[in-house]
Amino acid sequence: MMKTIWQRTVPMLAALAVLAACSSTPTVYYQLPDSAFVSANTPKQTVWTNVYVVLAEPLNRQSLLYQSDEHTVQMTQHNLWGAPLSNGLAAAVANKLNRQSSLHFRPAEGAAKSPAITLFIDRFQGSYLGQTEIRGYARLPNGSIRAFHAVTPQKGDGYAAMLESLNQGLDDVARQLQ
Repeated sequence: MMKTIWQRTVPMLAALAVLAACSSTPTVYYQLPDSAFVSANTPKQTVWTNVYVVLAEPLNRQSLLYQSDEHTVQMTQHNLWGAPLSNGLAAAVANKLNRQSSLHFRPAEGAAKSPAITLFIDRFQGSYLGQTEIRGYARLPNGSIRAFHAVTPQKGDGYAAMLESLNQGLDDVARQLQ
């Protein structure tokens, strides 16, 4: 009798283990499309402007953010940033500013004596409205403050489409900072 119960229990436990493994959601890591800094060939005497990024608390986590209705912003659990968002944003913004300006920008690496632009970002998210939003303000090297706000339509579904839309929004933010 014990052998019969054991023979029935083992296959059931194995089936439950397979079902549990199938139901777990794998974690996916993302990066912004333009988040690898590309240094321009510049003379050694070039004055660089450092790009710093300061994120609002909900953005300063590993989760992507998505606004699911008028009042709710959700942090993803299995769709995460592959590296700190502030680093990726600093590199992406520096790249975009370098393409649009005669000045030279680079992501900040610690305290430096060169001029700096600091971006304070309070929104960097997708939305149930089929668009992404980036909002904040920048302290420019001359000390002035400039607000920015970019809303970009999202083409397609999913987090990859959301990141492409956010990347386009960063192009708009760079134009607003010029």
